[in-house]
Amino acid sequence: MPAPVLVTAGATRNPVDAIRYLSAGSSGATGTWVARRVAARAPVHLLASPEAELRLRLAGLREGGAELPDGLTVEGFGSTDDLLGRMERWVRAHPRCVVVHASAVGDYAVAEDAGKIPSGRADLVLALRPTPKIVDRVRGWSEGVHLVSFKAAPPATDDARLEAIARAQLVRTGSALVFANVIGRIDRGVLLVEAGRTRRFEHRPEALSALVEHILAAAARAGQPK
Repeated sequence: MPAPVLVTAGATRNPVDAIRYLSAGSSGATGTWVARRVAARAPVHLLASPEAELRLRLAGLREGGAELPDGLTVEGFGSTDDLLGRMERWVRAHPRCVVVHASAVGDYAVAEDAGKIPSGRADLVLALRPTPKIVDRVRGWSEGVHLVSFKAAPPATDDARLEAIARAQLVRTGSALVFANVIGRIDRGVLLVEAGRTRRFEHRPEALSALVEHILAAAARAGQPK
């Protein structure tokens, strides 16, 4: 039986005050798509932002009210710290697993609880603190994790620089594969970077299909008896 797969999708919401938050422009489309495809052949637990959960429901409506695949379970997350805690608990409970960390994680959070900031102020200054770098911690939770991470490089990054950035993340995080693209042209020029090779895909759907096959192969290997 394939090993379980954890997929994260969507952006974290780091609170500014009781009703406001800092977030990124991520819909969770990639993570939810990957989770649904992999769940057809392996057990998947999806950690989803509110936007990603909505995307799952809309996908069902577009497909005639289709239910989630039998192999897919879904759990919501909020802030970066919340996502970190949920990921760590799941990985420690499933030490031989595949982690596909596709979510857009906020790098900063407000340093102190502001309660409710009054509206109508002429200006507002926030003190921010760095949040934990989740992707750097995953391999520390279990030696049996097969980690797939994502990297979005700044606009105007060329292929050579994109590969260098992705390979640096591969080494730093202990990832088995980095899915790398450039902000502003995420639908083309995608790289799948592994220790021994780099594959370039002109179109994103081709890269996503190759990514799913990589995940399924990794889950099959991790699920084999020692």
